[in-house]
Amino acid sequence: MRLVSQAPMAQWYCARLEILAFTGIQVRFLVGALCKQKAIYTKKAFGFMKDFSHLIAESRRKLKENRKEFWSNNKKNHEENLKKLIDSFKIPKGWKLFVTASRFLSKREILPFENGSWSSTNLIAATEKQGFEMMIFFNKARLEFLSMPGLIPIVEHEIEHVRQAARNPKEFLDSIRNDELSRKLEAQADGQAGKISGELRKQWVLESVVYCYDLGSWKAAKKMADFFYKHLEKIHGGGYEKAMTREEYKTFLDSMKKKDIRIFINFFNR
Repeated sequence: MRLVSQAPMAQWYCARLEILAFTGIQVRFLVGALCKQKAIYTKKAFGFMKDFSHLIAESRRKLKENRKEFWSNNKKNHEENLKKLIDSFKIPKGWKLFVTASRFLSKREILPFENGSWSSTNLIAATEKQGFEMMIFFNKARLEFLSMPGLIPIVEHEIEHVRQAARNPKEFLDSIRNDELSRKLEAQADGQAGKISGELRKQWVLESVVYCYDLGSWKAAKKMADFFYKHLEKIHGGGYEKAMTREEYKTFLDSMKKKDIRIFINFFNR
């Protein structure tokens, strides 16, 4: 999702704003393992990027064991995981990127499938005098409980918005008032995220649905599954793709009918 502003937007996000600056590092690496695309990563991140197949397997094993500890550790390491992932991408030359992970102020907790759980990339300034700055807001309501592999599709989506804003700030700015242009940019960002391994998408979906099950039983899990399968492609003016396949959704419904979340978890461990 994209937002734009003529001034720094830290005041938009209350409650523990941890703002971190990242600038581009020029060393390029092509990472194979789980990536179908020729993504550009920094040298610092190369090591842990190769370990995602191991991390996915480990995360899926933990989902079958002590999930309470799994969610707790993910939340504890959330900001550090985001920093590592952001630092693994090459930021457009000449731009400064600020990153914050927080929540909106609300009378009650915003749940992962609700409208107030969105993240966004924000254009702050794009002139010689004001500088060239952007900010990504990662919403903890939808992301804090995810493991590092589960975070990657969302991070890649927002990083593509960073690339879009750097390539054409005017188009990026105009998109908030032009639905057709908005759909175009969202489709580009979703398409870029879709080029990464399907296993990373699966991990995002699996963890999100199971977390909602643990949070609010089948009712909450069904809302998360419906969000991925029925609603995601229609939100914010469109341009998104379904995050859940028909087979995955049918497996979830079967799991709910039989009142056994393990059926859904085991589907991803075949």
